[in-house]
Amino acid sequence: MQLRFTMRCQHRVSSDVDAMPRSVSAVVFGSLLCLLAGCSTGGSGADQRQSKQLKVLFCNVKSGTFIDANRDSVLSVGDSVSYRLAVARLGGAVQSCEQPNGSFYGLEEVIERRVHDGETVFLTHAQGTLTFKDGNIQTRSLGSLQLSAGVTPSLESGSMQLPLGDLFPSNHGATLIGQGGAFSGYVGSADFVSATPPYALLKLHSQFPS
Repeated sequence: MQLRFTMRCQHRVSSDVDAMPRSVSAVVFGSLLCLLAGCSTGGSGADQRQSKQLKVLFCNVKSGTFIDANRDSVLSVGDSVSYRLAVARLGGAVQSCEQPNGSFYGLEEVIERRVHDGETVFLTHAQGTLTFKDGNIQTRSLGSLQLSAGVTPSLESGSMQLPLGDLFPSNHGATLIGQGGAFSGYVGSADFVSATPPYALLKLHSQFPS
């Protein structure tokens, strides 16, 4: 009798132990399926971020200022040039510079002077702000300036005439930060293209999912 009772107990315990891994496996497998289906977040879990792509034409120079930081009467390392440009953000009725709908305020500080094929190019730290009725976009880049032969800054800091092409002698990239309005919370990059007229291709995306 004692032997039979012991065998029954061993059989019951072993059956319970064998069943435990199956139960745990079922729970784990079910949890994985739930995570894959988005159960833990109560939805699909998709990260849908808004994006914008814009093309902006730089149409003409409204004003320009030369800051002769080292007072040597020529554009050189350490000096700065600021300017305001009329721009056209393409879309809808606006398809050319005949309908400008914004401005670009730029400031470039000369960090290096280079001579290439007999032409002098000034590398700059460039920053600017594109302003539109529905918001602003800030730009940061390594830019360049190439003054035309007829451009001669005054002996002192002050206004200067800047041909549009001098501000965009070559292509370069830039980083973008939205500032208020329709561009609040957006960041991105831009390609500035030396053309007639010069233009920028902007790619923006929201930092926060919708």
